[in-house]
Amino acid sequence: MVVNKITNKELIDKVGIIGLGSVGSALFKHLSNFYNVSGYDIIGNYNWNDILKCPVSFICVQTPGDRNGRLDCNHVEDTLQKLASSNYSGVIIIKSTLGVGFMENVTSKFPELRIVYSPEFLREKSALEWTANPDRLVFSGKEDDVREALKIYSWATGVDIIITDYRSAEIGKLAHNAFIATKVSFTNTMENIAARGRGNIDDIMKIVYTDRRVRNMAHLTPHLGAFGGKCVPKDTMELMNAFSSESLLFKADFVVNETVKSNMKNSTTDKGIPDSDNYGEHR
Repeated sequence: MVVNKITNKELIDKVGIIGLGSVGSALFKHLSNFYNVSGYDIIGNYNWNDILKCPVSFICVQTPGDRNGRLDCNHVEDTLQKLASSNYSGVIIIKSTLGVGFMENVTSKFPELRIVYSPEFLREKSALEWTANPDRLVFSGKEDDVREALKIYSWATGVDIIITDYRSAEIGKLAHNAFIATKVSFTNTMENIAARGRGNIDDIMKIVYTDRRVRNMAHLTPHLGAFGGKCVPKDTMELMNAFSSESLLFKADFVVNETVKSNMKNSTTDKGIPDSDNYGEHR
């Protein structure tokens, strides 16, 4: 279900944020314009009891990829366990990226907790700007809990609100980054085709992204190399490994990506630039 605006303007006075990395820090700074915000992180001097006093708390801890290409959501589950052990009664909004089926598991394990999954879509390089100006907001959870979570976003006027089930929110978040990976791999493939076919890659891609059905040059700009960063590779890998038999496209994305990174590494090394594992990972 898509809602064009948030109609409930009732504000909440205190908000907690657990995990102060890129997502949590940006959320902390932005929400401080509207609420009394308490932060908590394992690094630093923070008071857990401040979180317990907040009627709504966000979980923004990391879910890194593991050696099997799956998301490690243990930090999220450990945080939920700590909230449950503390008899927390507020609404919990998880912003961390999750594996498919995680929410069904933890809502069964912690039935007393009021958990809403609302995946984050910000760009790390401009996290605060994307937090303040989201393209859409996604929520999944029990109706009363989602309604309570929506109150926090009364400042988000004119933003599409998508209310869905847990699995659709989980897959949708992963699909978003997998689509970015596919767009980047498509562009890199076209760059190779243009070179072999003696075409002008800049003109070719302009022909693609100026179509009204595309109308966005993001990730379709040539010469920028492979996809990389903290989120796109691990989220695409999670989706690929969770649904291996349906993921031939994503497997091809990684084949293209590794080739591009190898070619860029060889090119820069030949020019006397020090070796690095990060060539081309600036999408």
